Amino acid sequence: MNLKSPLRRTAVLAAGALIGLSGAFALAGPASAHHNIVSGQATCDKVAGEWVVDWSVQAVGNAPTYKWTEVSLTPAGTTIDNEAFKVDGKTELENNKVVTGKQRVPGTETSSTLTVAAHWTSGDAKATGTATFEGKCEKETPPTTPTPTPTATTPPVTPPDLPGEPAPIFEETCDTITIGLDNPADGVEITLGYKTSKGEQRTLVIKPGEKKSETFSAKPGFSIDLTFSATVDGKKYSETDTIKYEQPADCDSSGNGGGLPVTGAAAGGIAGGAAALLAVGAGLFFMARRRKVKFTA
Repeated sequence: MNLKSPLRRTAVLAAGALIGLSGAFALAGPASAHHNIVSGQATCDKVAGEWVVDWSVQAVGNAPTYKWTEVSLTPAGTTIDNEAFKVDGKTELENNKVVTGKQRVPGTETSSTLTVAAHWTSGDAKATGTATFEGKCEKETPPTTPTPTPTATTPPVTPPDLPGEPAPIFEETCDTITIGLDNPADGVEITLGYKTSKGEQRTLVIKPGEKKSETFSAKPGFSIDLTFSATVDGKKYSETDTIKYEQPADCDSSGNGGGLPVTGAAAGGIAGGAAALLAVGAGLFFMARRRKVKFTA
């Protein structure tokens, strides 16, 4: 046999190529049959101020099940919340099934990684996935809802003890008119100012518990401007009214008569002057209690 023949050389080259190709398939086959796919997506939890990474892992092999031989995370100290990533040498997971889990990372970090290594009865595979963070994840303070201010309840004001009201003194005779007050002990000091139609002026101060009056000569057409003043709770109140003298009906033209003078409370129903005086006194106290009477300095 001629070893140098062209046919011999061709056969040798073909056999060598076939052996090399078979070796290449033998080496590449196991590597491509086992691999892990790891991916992670990060979102910012603004309530906690942390990055939340949603990891998805798919271990692909040519056996029905596999076990983890390594599961590690960065940054150090972080964890993943799915027990399926536990490395205990016992737990078998279904091949080619996606396993997910969440990792919480401080908001100041810029990235995190998940490394997994899986073992099948037919081989092993290891892979690392990286999640990159954009910016910082900062905790947001929720807006503060203002606490409504309770409405203050104003306690009712209890009025002070009111002063006693004075009783009028009023008397008309055929030639005089008498005007004054009987001031009760629980009253206030009262000042009566008299100004007659003749121009005469008098002032009478009546303290609580006192009974005083002034008498004037009078004839038809005579009148008195009576100013009734009192100080209540530190404020002075006053009221003025005109009292006209009315001569009793039983007086003669000279001013003489035998009838009794008209006096006291009964005068309010008989003489217009008494009614006016009652109106002045009662009106003053009625309004003073309500702070409506005009104030005089």
